[in-house]
Amino acid sequence: MNEQIDRHFEWIAENPRYGYLIVGGILLLWLIGVICGWKWTYEPNRWGWHWVRDTFGEKALRICVGALLVIALAGVACLYFATA
Repeated sequence: MNEQIDRHFEWIAENPRYGYLIVGGILLLWLIGVICGWKWTYEPNRWGWHWVRDTFGEKALRICVGALLVIALAGVACLYFATA
């Protein structure tokens, strides 16, 4: 089992474009969850995010997380197209 996992990691290291696609897909799913209001996607688990939610409200927290995800998706897209 470890051999297969190692082979997959080696393959992704040799072909980083597919790794960027996988990461982009996960980030896109996370962003869709934030937009749809799925609690697990933006539920704060650190003091800083609790402060943001308590101070500005849940909607502002969702907007902050969504903005960070859009920036991350843009970065992954740039990396994907730069490795062409």
